[in-house]
Amino acid sequence: MDKREQWFREGAPLFRRALEQLQLADRLPNTQDDYYACPCCLIAYPFEAVEAKVLTTEHVPPDALGGRGMLLTCKHCNNNAGRYFDVHAIKRANVHNFLLRRETNRPVRAVFLADGISVRGEVQSYGTGWLMQGVPKQNDPAMLAAHEKALREASERGEAPTFTFTLTERFSPQHADLSWIRSAYLAAFAALGWRYILRAALDPIRAQLKSNSPTELPLIIGFNPKADSNARSIMIVREPECLSSVHVVIGHYSVFLPDPWGTLSLQELAESIAGLSDETGCVTAELSGQVADWPTKATYLLDKLTR
Repeated sequence: MDKREQWFREGAPLFRRALEQLQLADRLPNTQDDYYACPCCLIAYPFEAVEAKVLTTEHVPPDALGGRGMLLTCKHCNNNAGRYFDVHAIKRANVHNFLLRRETNRPVRAVFLADGISVRGEVQSYGTGWLMQGVPKQNDPAMLAAHEKALREASERGEAPTFTFTLTERFSPQHADLSWIRSAYLAAFAALGWRYILRAALDPIRAQLKSNSPTELPLIIGFNPKADSNARSIMIVREPECLSSVHVVIGHYSVFLPDPWGTLSLQELAESIAGLSDETGCVTAELSGQVADWPTKATYLLDKLTR
């Protein structure tokens, strides 16, 4: 059985049950056919959408950021996320890896300056060193030649040229943050299920994911450069009460989402996080609660526990 078909068969009955328990069963057609909702837009699709590839494999986090196929989202939401959010997260991750002297997956844009002569180019980190090269199509050939001449003449004199470079990779931090918030939301859905994401407290996140431009989502994401890039965890936080939430960690990123009981809104969570910040913006807190296994596919924990 194709994994997309399997995921549909596993998720669709639980989706209908969740709607019934929330007294929302009238949202589906009055038939016994199975429907699976894209967790990002909540549009429900019949099984034919799997065969037509309208329901697609979603990687959490994005494949280029080390994710794996975990669940189904609709083609529209999947493609839009890649185009508007994930591309910025990928560029920022590359810059972070470069600055941390880790291997980068692709070159980073930069401007090189040698003895006062600048050229536009790319630099890539291989962990043990850098590869820098100018991009001919982005430079005046005369400037490229002068730059190379300055480096060559300095080498012939046995001198080190005055050489600097500046990273010029462009990305939107807000769009990059939304990529990680989206991944955290989808991981929480995969672990906890429909009864979790159908709560109104998550409506602002879904509304943002439908928009191509960042709005004013409360600040619920943090970055820890010292974290293990392979870290993956989900905790339903009970203590401290001011951070009652679903805390999702994916590598360097930490996202706080509303808990399954609606204890705090996104805004209230953001205010609690801000209240715990020191003068540098660093937040330190000891969290305790129930740890959920990191899903390799949707497991729908709350849907299966509720009868």
